[in-house]
Amino acid sequence: MGDTAAQAIENIYGTPITENELGWLEEIRDASRNKNPRLTSRSRAALRAVFGG
Repeated sequence: MGDTAAQAIENIYGTPITENELGWLEEIRDASRNKNPRLTSRSRAALRAVFGG
């Protein structure tokens, strides 16, 4: 796929995610029982602690 086509797809569907990111998203959905939790400063800090940042 060329750059133009890739950009058009991204413009239509948004930023693609990797299989690993999908795994994280599915786990968040499962852990929250699909309640669509808001990213709070506390949850952001917890995530950053996991990754050392």
